Amino acid sequence: MKKQLASFRDFLATGKLGPVTPGMKLIEVAERLGSPDGWNIDDGDLIPVYWFFGPLEISFNSIAPYQMNWLQIEGAAQLTGKSESLTEQLKLSLDGFSGETKPSEFLAAGLWDTTQTAVYYGAASDDILLNICAGCIQIHFQVATAVIGDREAIEYLNESTLSQLVRAIDSRTKVDSIYSYSQVAKEEMPGAFNWRSLTGQDYLDLLR
Repeated sequence: MKKQLASFRDFLATGKLGPVTPGMKLIEVAERLGSPDGWNIDDGDLIPVYWFFGPLEISFNSIAPYQMNWLQIEGAAQLTGKSESLTEQLKLSLDGFSGETKPSEFLAAGLWDTTQTAVYYGAASDDILLNICAGCIQIHFQVATAVIGDREAIEYLNESTLSQLVRAIDSRTKVDSIYSYSQVAKEEMPGAFNWRSLTGQDYLDLLR
């Protein structure tokens, strides 16, 4: 099976990870990547429909022809250096990005139309949640909570202006995971955590 080098920039811009495209059937992924390192199978499923290849995880529909729901790079905070091996056949060229890349740096990289890109943020207990949705791509970020102090996250959000919030958290983020969906990405659980949003362009403007 031919070894391939995928571009991280191309993945972020298009959702295509080298030879793997969201919406592919399970058999097509197997033909391109070979057997997974492991899988999970739920009760009632005829075959395993959750595969993982190191940091690359893929979810398939449980009904034949087992079309891909999404793929994700898990533990993306660990991405460093020039490239990352995802499978024996597939290596990812990081193209200057890493797990330390900030939301503002992704937004300013010319990957997407920032007026059509959404930045979602919200609070869950002691955590601030933030993700970028651009086309079929969704990037989840970890936000260091030291900025909150001894307050609840929702209290901190309510007491901060949007400008104060963006300036405080942008530099305190790390990439958590990156999803590519077979449809347009949106906040993971609509209605949960009182999601709020702004465009990517508005986010950048608040940092100027």
